Amino acid sequence: MRKNGSRLISFRQYCLTDLFLFAVILIAFELLLHYALKAFGASAVFIFSPLLPIVLLVMMRWGWPAVFYAVFDGLLYCLLNLKTQGFDNSFFAIYIIGNAAVMVLLLMTKFMGMKKIAGKWYFSLLFTVAGWLAIVLGRAIVAACFGKSFVGVILNQFTEPMSLALGIVIILVMRRLDGMFEGQKGYLLRLEAERKEKMRRDTYGDEPIEIDEESLAALKKKDDDLY
Repeated sequence: MRKNGSRLISFRQYCLTDLFLFAVILIAFELLLHYALKAFGASAVFIFSPLLPIVLLVMMRWGWPAVFYAVFDGLLYCLLNLKTQGFDNSFFAIYIIGNAAVMVLLLMTKFMGMKKIAGKWYFSLLFTVAGWLAIVLGRAIVAACFGKSFVGVILNQFTEPMSLALGIVIILVMRRLDGMFEGQKGYLLRLEAERKEKMRRDTYGDEPIEIDEESLAALKKKDDDLY
């Protein structure tokens, strides 16, 4: 398993540490953007949520735990805006249950395959857009259950195009970084296979040592004079 400094850690510890770090990043960005929006108010140039790229990265790395990030982000958003003018208690259901709709992308990772999604930029783009649409439609459906306008909620989501645009940029960049946009179990197994392969290679070259039969017979001679 990976080393943490000079200490070996288990796969479970690696998994929990990775999930914890993504949770910290999500919370930190949401808090930063919330208070920045309050400080700048109507003069804010754009609104951006880190929900989409973080949830999709976690989903590619660990699968179903990504749904909890989407749900938690919805809860955090509501708690931060609880005293905001116009806040409705139905927002808890809209953002928490609506965000959970991103779970439909688990079907995409299962049937299309994570390697295929990460392997081509257009599949990564499709994955990102599908995630955004799942969240938008999920929120709209839940909002409609509370008597709100289905179309109105969708149109309101389209007023925040930077969340989708920056989400796409982040995912397309992350997919080019080794191990960032792929299942971590497969990634660690690949690293281990590469490590073992490297150990079999010649110290002075990139190719494995190949010894022909004549040279091998010479090396097996008991006398020291091989030349």
